[in-house]
Amino acid sequence: MARSALFILLFCVTNASLALLYPFSPARLLLVAALYALGTGVMLYLLFQPRNQWLVSNRSQVEQDGCVALTFDDGPDPVDTPRLLDLLREKNVKATFFVVGQRAEQHPEIVRRAWEEGHLIANHTWSHQPLFCFLSPWRLRSEIERTAKCIDRICGARPRYFRSPVALRHPLLRSALQKAGMEFISWRVRSYDTVIRNPSVLAHRILSQVVNRDIILMHDRLPKGTQVMQEILPGMIDELRRRGFEFVLVGARESVHSSTK
Repeated sequence: MARSALFILLFCVTNASLALLYPFSPARLLLVAALYALGTGVMLYLLFQPRNQWLVSNRSQVEQDGCVALTFDDGPDPVDTPRLLDLLREKNVKATFFVVGQRAEQHPEIVRRAWEEGHLIANHTWSHQPLFCFLSPWRLRSEIERTAKCIDRICGARPRYFRSPVALRHPLLRSALQKAGMEFISWRVRSYDTVIRNPSVLAHRILSQVVNRDIILMHDRLPKGTQVMQEILPGMIDELRRRGFEFVLVGARESVHSSTK
């Protein structure tokens, strides 16, 4: 809680610096602009930088040498996720799916299939709020816990791993995850499959960055579909295997808390 208090203090001090504008003068304006920019820059870094450890501890690599992990956010999608599961089954690859609770509740059969085929199901909040870092304490806990309970009902196991939308931080996220018994998972390689529509560019971006133990971020649900990602995925898997990598989950399925049902 000390770090949360320091962050809130930084927020208050940054905004209080505006009081220095009175009485107004050009020198005061420059001073306030510099202080406000500095405070805002630090806050944005703490809230948005995916691998920043200050507000909440997180892991961006797997523990096993010679391995990488494929992770897929924002699903399940009724069309694209089953196609992806077919592809992964053909390639004998296990992946980690960070599911949105609302979508998991709408398509439980897809989440259950992924779990039964050996994939790992993780928590990606209930509603995928774009302003996740500004949620009230009650809403923050609800976003995490409702999804955890939903996954538990579907899979018979409570999720152990969590990723927020775009890996956004929240000043109270550390304590919320500790209470929920979850670990924050970020990434080392962001594919940008949300914006890159050229298959060769997307494949090059991923393959040019991947190194030992990396966690790779992709999506199994996008507004314009995941056809480009799924088009390059078989070749990408083959190339990474040619380099000697094995594909693993971000954590062992055995580490997921058993359901109490």
